[in-house]
Amino acid sequence: MTEFERYVIEEHVEDFNDGLISRRELLRRVGLVTGSVAAAAALLETMGCGTRPTSTPPGPSSRASSVPRDFATPPAQPTRDGVTVREDDPRIRVTPLPVTGTDGAALISYHAAPAGRQPAGGILVVHENRGLVPHIKDVVRRVATAGFAALAVDLLSRDGGADRLSDPAAYAAALARRPVDAMVADLRQALGALSASGVGGSLGMTGFCFGGGMVWNALAAGVDVRAAVPFYGPAPSDIAGLARTRAAVFAVYAERDSRITASRDTVEAALKKTGRPYRIVVYPGVDHAFHNDTGPRYDATQAEAAWIAAVEWFRQYVPA
Repeated sequence: MTEFERYVIEEHVEDFNDGLISRRELLRRVGLVTGSVAAAAALLETMGCGTRPTSTPPGPSSRASSVPRDFATPPAQPTRDGVTVREDDPRIRVTPLPVTGTDGAALISYHAAPAGRQPAGGILVVHENRGLVPHIKDVVRRVATAGFAALAVDLLSRDGGADRLSDPAAYAAALARRPVDAMVADLRQALGALSASGVGGSLGMTGFCFGGGMVWNALAAGVDVRAAVPFYGPAPSDIAGLARTRAAVFAVYAERDSRITASRDTVEAALKKTGRPYRIVVYPGVDHAFHNDTGPRYDATQAEAAWIAAVEWFRQYVPA
């Protein structure tokens, strides 16, 4: 089992334990990764997975701050369609930015930039394990309102991406089987496209859940960015590589997300070796994926706080 196959399975187990999916749906989702329901059942037994939910997910919090910002922040309430910044928002322009893989494949991409001014740099947004869905496109647009060019690519572009693999569990299972180095190669190509679009070497990365893990893996592989903000991503297996990154890193964790947050000390030990600025924040009272306003664990207060801190980090470390 690869590290991301285990990560995807553990996410499904967490959803089950939080009462978000039934046991039948848990078996179906894990079976998509293992290849059969029987194998899924056996694996879940070894993991000590119970037969009923152990907790209920927290509801969304009240808004942390009403102070106006010069950029878009996560919404005060959860959204159904994932849209908080419209494509026709006058602050931004949404335009095509072609990205080609090293194998010549055209990658599905989404690009936005600030309207009427030179971007302060380019930020690559790495999606969760559901692909380039409307919520991630919205995050790209939020980044653009903060003055950066922003880009996301679908890491299953060769399979048709999220539009074709519309079952989130099937998408996650397929993503878990893709080699990490192949996905890092696609992220390198996307960063190259951003650089060529006019921002040069002023580059940063952010990602969420699986995408946060891919940010860690990209940094460990030596991807050249000035700053990175991984949101609750699993640590890379190559911790030694992470210790050599030249990026300024702001790591976002969730207090209740013990599965991921347990790796923070290991990550911090590696970041200390880099000699570069870093910051680690464990946001209180929230769980994995608390920034996703389309999901059941969304928390408006902490999502806003984390996003404002992320933008401020990029503004400090990305521009030349």
